[in-house]
Amino acid sequence: MRISVTVALLLAACGGGSNLGTAAPVASSAQALREFMKAAADSSISRMAELWGTSHGPAGATRNPADFEKRLILIQTYLRADSTKVVSDIGVPGEEDQRRLQVAIYRMGCMKQVPALMLRLKNGGWIVNNIELASAGNPARPCEES
Repeated sequence: MRISVTVALLLAACGGGSNLGTAAPVASSAQALREFMKAAADSSISRMAELWGTSHGPAGATRNPADFEKRLILIQTYLRADSTKVVSDIGVPGEEDQRRLQVAIYRMGCMKQVPALMLRLKNGGWIVNNIELASAGNPARPCEES
């Protein structure tokens, strides 16, 4: 009995395990994209996994696709920037739970606009569903035309 109480207390103090996919919902599409870009800048793949996924939920919670961590590392490589700014946020006609955003990424004195499709989840939060990496250009040569 005493051991089980001690284990329960330790689990509560440590958070009980992985935190992937359990973050509070992000209230707006623009805020979700800003947080995703910040996570990319901070190399926080776990936070990116909370903010990227499908209508079934964030990749960090659904563990889908199976290689989501590898994909997020690739996305992070292309989106790493000196600074970013959400420059547009428009609804998708006929799809109230989708929005198309553009984020400007600034690298080495150059700017690229990158489109992103955002989804509203059943809990009301927003996540990144698709981000067009080709528009970000080559991370090693950011000033070349895409």
